[in-house]
Amino acid sequence: MNDITTRDRANAAKRLAENEDFRLIMKSIEADIFTTFRAVNIGETDKLSNVHALSHGFDLVSTRIAKYIEQERFEAQKEFSEE
Repeated sequence: MNDITTRDRANAAKRLAENEDFRLIMKSIEADIFTTFRAVNIGETDKLSNVHALSHGFDLVSTRIAKYIEQERFEAQKEFSEE
């Protein structure tokens, strides 16, 4: 995985972000996390902490996909402005 270029990573991220099956699964996972959150009772701090970690991990995946796409755009723009 070390040999992957910024462009390759961005293209893979774009394909993933545009894939309807992936989007459906991401929405389903998000709904599952919210359902789990709603099932946590007041005072169950360990469970709440676990659900928070799940939510954070989910957000991290979405954020990374967007970051990979943006990073490639930034590098392409930088190359263009240097020419």
